[in-house]
Amino acid sequence: MILSVLQAHEGLLVFLGAVALSQLLPLNSWYHPNSFLSHLFKNIAKRVYKKSHPAHQLMISGTLAFVLPVAIILVLIFGIKAFALFPNWIDGLLLYLCLETSSGLRKVDKIARFLELNQKATAKQMTSQLVARDTASLSEMGIVKACVESISLNHIRQFWLVILFYVIAGPWLMVTYKLLLLINHAWRTFVLPNSYFLNPLNKTLFILEYPLIRVLIALLSIFQNYKKTWHYIHHYGKHAYQSNSGWILSLFAASLNIQIGGPAHYLGEKLKKTRIGLERPPVPNDLKVATALIRQLQWFGVLFIALIWVLFTFALNFKFK
Repeated sequence: MILSVLQAHEGLLVFLGAVALSQLLPLNSWYHPNSFLSHLFKNIAKRVYKKSHPAHQLMISGTLAFVLPVAIILVLIFGIKAFALFPNWIDGLLLYLCLETSSGLRKVDKIARFLELNQKATAKQMTSQLVARDTASLSEMGIVKACVESISLNHIRQFWLVILFYVIAGPWLMVTYKLLLLINHAWRTFVLPNSYFLNPLNKTLFILEYPLIRVLIALLSIFQNYKKTWHYIHHYGKHAYQSNSGWILSLFAASLNIQIGGPAHYLGEKLKKTRIGLERPPVPNDLKVATALIRQLQWFGVLFIALIWVLFTFALNFKFK
């Protein structure tokens, strides 16, 4: 009886096990496969990216530089999975490797402590490990704002969207999306966000994220500050530098009652970005509030998905009996 129940809910057990391990026993960045892949993607881009090249050449090289590596990696994973005795557990392993949010939250906790101790230089140095923007000239408020934006965007993309792609479309789309995120983060260390080289990759990510982010933010806003979230989306989020990010930041600005967004420097150049919110600028204590909110949303989301999964399984079993 117990064995039959476990077999019937094997997919759910794999899912819950992978999520729990990703939060409780995350791999160190020194030996995480994502660190190796990021280094690989960065070196590929450095070989083909030349800032002086014309726009059309940058777009062609930018397209090939992410399409070919992703295709090769997916073929390798397909070959491994084809000979696996337990393919569902391979899917769980892939989910475990794709979920990578706990290390960022721990770094933000450390940054909050450094700011409390007035160790601003150390906080700046650690912030540079989280964000793509320049951090050398950031004020205390700038450090807090950059950290809140980073963990907010990463929480939605690296946790919620990865899980939703896994649950809705299976591991292949999830792995593809995760690889595209890794490539984007690797390239942003030496390529401006508005470069033509990044344009094909950014458009691909935008299309993949577009429906899920809007549905997800709409659902999460019900449990947060609903009216203020939609007010911010209408007046600020839709007009942000990247509207998907604008929707995410609108939710967190409304939930935390702070103002985020605004101009930022990347590789020595100032890029204009929309400020989101009418409230006060963030302070160091908001980092603790933000990380607590994100952890609550994580476990709420996992339990909610698990409940839907169980109900759906029982409904299918009842239908076919």
